Amino acid sequence: MNNPEEFAADLVDHHLGARLDAADAPAGLREAVVDLVTDALPGHVEPLMDAQLDALTRPGRTQYPDAYLADEAAAEDALQQAAAGLRTAFAQAGLLGPARSFERSAAARLRDDPRAALRAELARIPRPLTRPEALAWSLDPAPWFSDSRLEQLPWPPSGLASVADIRTLPAGAAALAHVADGPHAGWVQIGLVEQHRTPARRYPDQPARHVRIALGLEAASDDPRRSGTLPLGQAPWQLWTHPLRQLAPELTQTDTAVEHLRTTDQPLVALTDAGTTMVDAGIDSGLGLPLYVLAPAASVVAALGLEPTDGICGFSLSDAAGEALICRQWHGHLVHDGHYEPLLPAVTGADLILRPDLFTRLRDTIGLSRCRAGISVRHAPVAKDGDLPDGG
Repeated sequence: MNNPEEFAADLVDHHLGARLDAADAPAGLREAVVDLVTDALPGHVEPLMDAQLDALTRPGRTQYPDAYLADEAAAEDALQQAAAGLRTAFAQAGLLGPARSFERSAAARLRDDPRAALRAELARIPRPLTRPEALAWSLDPAPWFSDSRLEQLPWPPSGLASVADIRTLPAGAAALAHVADGPHAGWVQIGLVEQHRTPARRYPDQPARHVRIALGLEAASDDPRRSGTLPLGQAPWQLWTHPLRQLAPELTQTDTAVEHLRTTDQPLVALTDAGTTMVDAGIDSGLGLPLYVLAPAASVVAALGLEPTDGICGFSLSDAAGEALICRQWHGHLVHDGHYEPLLPAVTGADLILRPDLFTRLRDTIGLSRCRAGISVRHAPVAKDGDLPDGG
């Protein structure tokens, strides 16, 4: 590498940036972490990472494996070393507070948090067939990918053109799908995001390709948003683990939240920061994290009076009547790239399902004329394994 310090800074921002921001970027901490990573790069990180990639990938592969690699370990180790002296550094600057509360607060904001990955595993189900009729064509996973050299399947996949240029489904809230069977039969799917992705391979020759569908319930006026924009907002994944009064105190009053839903145009489903693919970029980090984690908008949580579900669970919110809203996770339909490598899931997705009585209450709160089923369908060839098209 030409500039070890610049490379170290990029590693720190990539792996630790969100946690440093959450800790209000204590003065000097990031710089100290970058210095420690820079020192570790030539003698430790580079040789160890080369050995890891040789063992876990084939030559020439551009996509990193889902493993805890030396670069992330070095950044984490540097953060813990630097943060261990944080209170001393504050004391030298004349800022001295209670030791126990300071250490507890700093640790809570700077520690590595595996809970999102663990909950995602608890939320996994076999791939469901639940989706609006307009997206039924997407039930066939990656239909363009074939092991037969003689079979030429269409690209983009058949059916995509019928929804490629629309932003909302014509039937509004009535277009949303209902879970057909199982413990949540009858629940309404208010959000869905799914990626179909196949790797490039040399024999038979096929480029990498990518399709992403997204669906989200929206409260919106008669003015449609432009085609291609996501019908999803953004939210912290801690909506699943912390009472709303800790995350958004201004929305804890039910009357305020109800009025907000009645009068404000907004997506009611959000992509959270726990997923490894964000709205505007592909981010390949976080061991065990799923590609997407959805959550309801904070105003929905407040208006329906939902709280994180007690006990060991995936992504679940409850009310006095029991479980009320769930994010489900899935991936599967394994494919290969023509080499003797581990198979890759061609399909990865998540949805958000709401109990029927609460859906009726939410729909009536928003107003039937303002309930919209927003969709976004995108497709793209992918130049190389590590690339993703932007989120639009």
